[in-house]
Amino acid sequence: MGLKFSNFGKAIVSSAPSGTSGLSFTVEAGKGILFPVLGAGDYFYGIFKDASGNREIVKVEARSADSLTIAAGGRGLDGTTPRTWAAGDHFVAGVTSVALQESLSNANLMALGRLSPSADKLPYFTGAGAAALSDLSSFSRTLLDDADAAAARATLGIPAAIAALIPPGTVMSFFQAAAPVGWTQVTNHNNKAIRVVGGAGGGSGGSVAFTTAFASQAVTGSNSATTLTTAQLPSHNHQIYIGNGTPGTPPRPDYTNLDGNNATALAATEYQGGGAAHNHMFTGTPINLAVQYIDMIIASKD
Repeated sequence: MGLKFSNFGKAIVSSAPSGTSGLSFTVEAGKGILFPVLGAGDYFYGIFKDASGNREIVKVEARSADSLTIAAGGRGLDGTTPRTWAAGDHFVAGVTSVALQESLSNANLMALGRLSPSADKLPYFTGAGAAALSDLSSFSRTLLDDADAAAARATLGIPAAIAALIPPGTVMSFFQAAAPVGWTQVTNHNNKAIRVVGGAGGGSGGSVAFTTAFASQAVTGSNSATTLTTAQLPSHNHQIYIGNGTPGTPPRPDYTNLDGNNATALAATEYQGGGAAHNHMFTGTPINLAVQYIDMIIASKD
Protein backbone atom coordinates (compact mmCIF):
# COMPACT_ATOMS: atom_id res chain seq x y z
CA MET A 1 0.00 0.00 0.00
CA GLY A 2 1.43 3.39 -1.02
CA LEU A 3 3.27 5.03 -3.87
CA LYS A 4 3.23 3.11 -7.17
CA PHE A 5 5.20 3.38 -10.39
CA SER A 6 4.89 1.96 -13.89
CA ASN A 7 6.95 1.79 -17.06
CA PHE A 8 5.79 3.44 -20.30
CA GLY A 9 2.79 5.12 -18.62
CA LYS A 10 1.84 7.56 -21.39
CA ALA A 11 -1.49 8.17 -23.13
CA ILE A 12 -3.60 10.82 -24.92
CA VAL A 13 -6.37 12.35 -22.82
CA SER A 14 -9.87 11.41 -24.07
CA SER A 15 -11.87 13.50 -21.61
CA ALA A 16 -10.04 16.03 -19.45
CA PRO A 17 -10.77 17.01 -15.83
CA SER A 18 -13.34 19.78 -15.51
CA GLY A 19 -11.51 23.12 -15.31
CA THR A 20 -8.84 23.53 -12.65
CA SER A 21 -10.63 21.60 -9.92
CA GLY A 22 -12.01 18.52 -11.69
CA LEU A 23 -10.82 15.16 -10.41
CA SER A 24 -11.99 12.67 -13.04
CA PHE A 25 -10.62 12.06 -16.55
CA THR A 26 -10.11 9.29 -19.09
CA VAL A 27 -7.35 8.32 -21.47
CA GLU A 28 -7.59 6.78 -24.93
CA ALA A 29 -9.21 3.34 -25.03
CA GLY A 30 -6.98 0.46 -23.96
CA LYS A 31 -4.15 2.67 -22.69
CA GLY A 32 -5.22 2.74 -19.04
CA ILE A 33 -3.39 -0.56 -18.56
CA LEU A 34 -0.08 1.32 -18.99
CA PHE A 35 -0.63 3.03 -15.63
CA PRO A 36 -0.20 1.45 -12.15
CA VAL A 37 -2.77 -0.93 -10.72
CA LEU A 38 -4.08 0.75 -7.58
CA GLY A 39 -5.49 -0.93 -4.49
CA ALA A 40 -6.90 0.64 -1.35
CA GLY A 41 -4.51 3.38 -0.21
CA ASP A 42 -2.35 3.19 -3.35
CA TYR A 43 -1.55 6.19 -5.57
CA PHE A 44 0.86 7.48 -8.21
CA TYR A 45 1.98 10.87 -9.51
CA GLY A 46 1.22 11.83 -13.10
CA ILE A 47 1.87 14.80 -15.38
CA PHE A 48 -0.52 16.56 -17.75
CA LYS A 49 1.16 18.38 -20.63
CA ASP A 50 0.07 20.08 -23.86
CA ALA A 51 1.66 21.04 -27.15
CA SER A 52 2.71 24.41 -25.71
CA GLY A 53 4.79 22.76 -23.01
CA ASN A 54 2.43 23.52 -20.12
CA ARG A 55 2.53 20.95 -17.34
CA GLU A 56 0.68 20.05 -14.12
CA ILE A 57 1.59 17.32 -11.63
CA VAL A 58 -1.36 15.49 -10.02
CA LYS A 59 -1.81 12.65 -7.55
CA VAL A 60 -3.99 9.81 -8.90
CA GLU A 61 -5.63 7.59 -6.25
CA ALA A 62 -7.83 5.28 -8.33
CA ARG A 63 -7.96 3.72 -11.79
CA SER A 64 -10.63 1.58 -13.40
CA ALA A 65 -9.56 0.54 -16.89
CA ASP A 66 -9.15 3.84 -18.78
CA SER A 67 -10.85 6.02 -16.13
CA LEU A 68 -8.67 7.73 -13.52
CA THR A 69 -9.49 9.69 -10.36
CA ILE A 70 -7.33 12.43 -8.88
CA ALA A 71 -7.11 12.58 -5.07
CA ALA A 72 -8.78 15.49 -3.28
CA GLY A 73 -6.15 18.20 -3.02
CA GLY A 74 -4.10 16.39 -5.65
CA ARG A 75 -4.09 19.13 -8.35
CA GLY A 76 -1.14 21.40 -9.09
CA LEU A 77 1.49 19.61 -7.00
CA ASP A 78 5.27 19.90 -6.77
CA GLY A 79 5.47 23.55 -7.82
CA THR A 80 2.96 23.33 -10.68
CA THR A 81 -0.34 25.19 -11.10
CA PRO A 82 -3.77 23.63 -11.79
CA ARG A 83 -4.72 24.27 -15.43
CA THR A 84 -7.62 23.56 -17.73
CA TRP A 85 -6.80 20.64 -19.97
CA ALA A 86 -8.47 19.37 -23.12
CA ALA A 87 -8.93 16.14 -25.06
CA GLY A 88 -5.79 15.48 -27.10
CA ASP A 89 -3.41 16.61 -24.39
CA HIS A 90 -1.05 14.01 -22.92
CA PHE A 91 -0.90 12.36 -19.52
CA VAL A 92 2.31 10.66 -18.34
CA ALA A 93 3.13 8.61 -15.22
CA GLY A 94 6.62 10.03 -14.96
CA VAL A 95 9.19 10.22 -12.21
CA THR A 96 8.67 13.46 -10.31
CA SER A 97 10.58 15.21 -7.58
CA VAL A 98 7.76 14.69 -5.09
CA ALA A 99 7.70 10.94 -5.85
CA LEU A 100 11.46 10.61 -5.35
CA GLN A 101 11.49 12.63 -2.15
CA GLU A 102 8.57 10.68 -0.79
CA SER A 103 10.27 7.37 -1.60
CA LEU A 104 13.64 8.34 -0.20
CA SER A 105 12.14 9.78 2.97
CA ASN A 106 10.33 6.53 3.76
CA ALA A 107 11.23 5.64 7.35
CA ASN A 108 11.52 1.94 6.56
CA LEU A 109 13.90 2.54 3.65
CA MET A 110 15.94 4.86 5.79
CA ALA A 111 16.13 2.21 8.51
CA LEU A 112 17.50 -0.30 6.02
CA GLY A 113 19.92 2.32 4.69
CA ARG A 114 21.40 2.82 8.14
CA LEU A 115 22.43 -0.82 8.41
CA SER A 116 26.00 -1.94 7.70
CA PRO A 117 25.72 -4.97 5.42
CA SER A 118 28.16 -7.84 5.82
CA ALA A 119 28.48 -11.44 4.69
CA ASP A 120 25.90 -13.94 5.89
CA LYS A 121 23.59 -11.30 7.35
CA LEU A 122 19.87 -10.80 6.74
CA PRO A 123 18.10 -7.47 7.39
CA TYR A 124 14.75 -7.55 9.18
CA PHE A 125 12.43 -5.00 10.76
CA THR A 126 12.23 -4.76 14.53
CA GLY A 127 9.38 -2.23 14.37
CA ALA A 128 8.07 0.64 12.29
CA GLY A 129 11.08 2.47 10.82
CA ALA A 130 13.54 0.24 12.70
CA ALA A 131 15.67 -2.58 11.29
CA ALA A 132 18.47 -4.91 12.35
CA LEU A 133 20.65 -7.68 10.96
CA SER A 134 20.38 -11.39 11.67
CA ASP A 135 22.76 -14.24 10.88
CA LEU A 136 21.99 -16.09 7.66
CA SER A 137 24.10 -19.19 7.21
CA SER A 138 24.91 -20.77 3.88
CA PHE A 139 22.79 -23.76 4.87
CA SER A 140 19.80 -21.50 5.54
CA ARG A 141 20.17 -20.09 2.03
CA THR A 142 19.87 -23.58 0.59
CA LEU A 143 16.41 -23.76 2.15
CA LEU A 144 15.33 -20.27 1.15
CA ASP A 145 15.66 -21.03 -2.56
CA ASP A 146 13.56 -24.20 -2.34
CA ALA A 147 10.34 -23.78 -4.30
CA ASP A 148 8.14 -26.07 -2.21
CA ALA A 149 7.96 -28.43 0.79
CA ALA A 150 9.18 -31.40 -1.25
CA ALA A 151 12.33 -29.52 -2.23
CA ALA A 152 12.88 -28.43 1.38
CA ARG A 153 12.54 -32.05 2.57
CA ALA A 154 15.09 -33.11 -0.02
CA THR A 155 17.49 -30.40 1.17
CA LEU A 156 17.03 -31.57 4.78
CA GLY A 157 17.38 -35.21 3.78
CA ILE A 158 13.91 -36.15 4.97
CA PRO A 159 12.41 -39.06 3.00
CA ALA A 160 9.02 -38.32 1.50
CA ALA A 161 7.54 -41.29 3.37
CA ILE A 162 8.27 -39.65 6.73
CA ALA A 163 6.32 -36.57 5.69
CA ALA A 164 3.31 -38.83 5.22
CA LEU A 165 4.02 -40.84 8.37
CA ILE A 166 0.48 -40.23 9.64
CA PRO A 167 -1.81 -40.74 6.63
CA PRO A 168 -5.24 -39.07 6.43
CA GLY A 169 -7.95 -41.03 8.24
CA THR A 170 -5.65 -42.25 11.03
CA VAL A 171 -7.50 -42.24 14.38
CA MET A 172 -5.56 -41.56 17.58
CA SER A 173 -6.30 -40.65 21.19
CA PHE A 174 -5.32 -37.31 22.73
CA PHE A 175 -5.23 -36.12 26.34
CA GLN A 176 -6.33 -32.54 25.62
CA ALA A 177 -9.50 -30.47 25.35
CA ALA A 178 -9.79 -30.33 21.55
CA ALA A 179 -8.36 -31.97 18.45
CA PRO A 180 -4.99 -30.58 17.31
CA VAL A 181 -4.64 -28.63 14.08
CA GLY A 182 -5.08 -30.92 11.10
CA TRP A 183 -7.28 -33.39 13.02
CA THR A 184 -11.05 -33.71 13.48
CA GLN A 185 -12.54 -35.04 16.72
CA VAL A 186 -14.58 -38.25 16.42
CA THR A 187 -17.76 -37.75 18.47
CA ASN A 188 -19.72 -40.98 17.93
CA HIS A 189 -17.92 -42.64 20.88
CA ASN A 190 -18.55 -41.06 24.28
CA ASN A 191 -18.27 -42.22 27.90
CA LYS A 192 -16.77 -45.58 26.95
CA ALA A 193 -13.83 -47.68 28.18
CA ILE A 194 -10.93 -48.78 25.96
CA ARG A 195 -10.54 -52.52 25.34
CA VAL A 196 -7.34 -54.07 23.97
CA VAL A 197 -7.96 -56.96 21.57
CA GLY A 198 -5.71 -59.49 19.90
CA GLY A 199 -7.67 -59.44 16.67
CA ALA A 200 -8.98 -56.70 14.40
CA GLY A 201 -9.48 -53.32 16.08
CA GLY A 202 -11.85 -50.48 15.38
CA GLY A 203 -14.93 -52.22 16.77
CA SER A 204 -17.14 -51.27 19.68
CA GLY A 205 -19.71 -52.93 21.92
CA GLY A 206 -21.34 -53.07 25.32
CA SER A 207 -24.47 -51.35 26.55
CA VAL A 208 -23.61 -49.67 29.89
CA ALA A 209 -21.96 -46.24 29.98
CA PHE A 210 -18.50 -46.07 31.59
CA THR A 211 -19.52 -43.81 34.49
CA THR A 212 -22.63 -45.90 35.11
CA ALA A 213 -20.73 -49.18 35.31
CA PHE A 214 -17.96 -47.72 37.45
CA ALA A 215 -20.07 -46.22 40.22
CA SER A 216 -20.83 -47.18 43.83
CA GLN A 217 -22.92 -50.38 43.59
CA ALA A 218 -25.02 -51.65 46.53
CA VAL A 219 -24.75 -55.41 47.20
CA THR A 220 -28.19 -56.56 48.40
CA GLY A 221 -30.59 -59.40 47.63
CA SER A 222 -31.72 -62.81 48.69
CA ASN A 223 -32.01 -66.33 47.41
CA SER A 224 -35.39 -67.84 46.80
CA ALA A 225 -37.05 -69.54 49.78
CA THR A 226 -35.84 -73.14 50.09
CA THR A 227 -37.29 -75.97 52.22
CA LEU A 228 -34.47 -78.27 53.19
CA THR A 229 -34.85 -81.89 52.22
CA THR A 230 -33.44 -84.82 54.22
CA ALA A 231 -30.59 -85.00 51.72
CA GLN A 232 -29.68 -81.38 52.47
CA LEU A 233 -29.49 -81.87 56.23
CA PRO A 234 -26.14 -82.72 57.87
CA SER A 235 -25.84 -86.37 58.69
CA HIS A 236 -27.16 -86.96 62.27
CA ASN A 237 -29.20 -89.29 64.54
CA HIS A 238 -31.47 -89.13 67.60
CA GLN A 239 -31.07 -90.92 70.94
CA ILE A 240 -33.96 -92.92 72.52
CA TYR A 241 -34.31 -94.76 75.81
CA ILE A 242 -35.68 -98.28 76.02
CA GLY A 243 -37.35 -99.29 79.34
CA ASN A 244 -38.70 -102.58 80.84
CA GLY A 245 -42.09 -103.55 82.08
CA THR A 246 -45.37 -103.11 80.34
CA PRO A 247 -45.41 -102.10 76.67
CA GLY A 248 -45.68 -98.40 76.01
CA THR A 249 -43.76 -95.33 74.87
CA PRO A 250 -40.24 -95.55 76.16
CA PRO A 251 -39.91 -92.87 78.80
CA ARG A 252 -37.27 -90.15 78.91
CA PRO A 253 -34.89 -90.34 81.88
CA ASP A 254 -36.68 -87.58 83.72
CA TYR A 255 -40.03 -89.28 83.20
CA THR A 256 -39.13 -92.57 84.86
CA ASN A 257 -41.85 -94.34 86.72
CA LEU A 258 -44.47 -92.26 84.89
CA ASP A 259 -46.13 -95.44 83.66
CA GLY A 260 -44.18 -97.93 85.70
CA ASN A 261 -41.40 -98.36 83.12
CA ASN A 262 -37.83 -97.65 84.00
CA ALA A 263 -35.19 -96.39 81.53
CA THR A 264 -32.81 -99.29 81.56
CA ALA A 265 -31.22 -99.05 78.03
CA LEU A 266 -30.06 -96.34 75.55
CA ALA A 267 -30.43 -96.70 71.78
CA ALA A 268 -30.32 -94.38 68.69
CA THR A 269 -32.25 -93.91 65.46
CA GLU A 270 -30.68 -94.55 62.07
CA TYR A 271 -28.45 -91.76 60.69
CA GLN A 272 -30.20 -89.46 58.20
CA GLY A 273 -29.13 -86.43 56.10
CA GLY A 274 -26.81 -86.02 53.13
CA GLY A 275 -25.28 -82.58 53.79
CA ALA A 276 -26.09 -81.31 50.23
CA ALA A 277 -25.83 -77.57 49.35
CA HIS A 278 -28.74 -75.20 49.83
CA ASN A 279 -29.44 -71.44 49.59
CA HIS A 280 -29.59 -68.65 52.17
CA MET A 281 -30.77 -65.05 52.09
CA PHE A 282 -27.94 -62.49 52.05
CA THR A 283 -27.11 -58.78 52.25
CA GLY A 284 -23.73 -57.09 51.89
CA THR A 285 -21.73 -53.85 52.16
CA PRO A 286 -21.87 -51.66 49.01
CA ILE A 287 -18.82 -51.95 46.72
CA ASN A 288 -17.43 -48.62 45.49
CA LEU A 289 -16.55 -49.01 41.80
CA ALA A 290 -16.14 -45.25 41.16
CA VAL A 291 -12.71 -45.73 39.60
CA GLN A 292 -10.61 -42.63 38.92
CA TYR A 293 -10.25 -41.72 35.24
CA ILE A 294 -9.00 -39.08 32.82
CA ASP A 295 -10.97 -37.84 29.83
CA MET A 296 -9.44 -38.64 26.43
CA ILE A 297 -10.64 -37.73 22.96
CA ILE A 298 -10.09 -39.56 19.71
CA ALA A 299 -9.50 -37.64 16.49
CA SER A 300 -9.04 -38.49 12.83
CA LYS A 301 -6.19 -37.09 10.71
CA ASP A 302 -7.58 -34.74 8.06
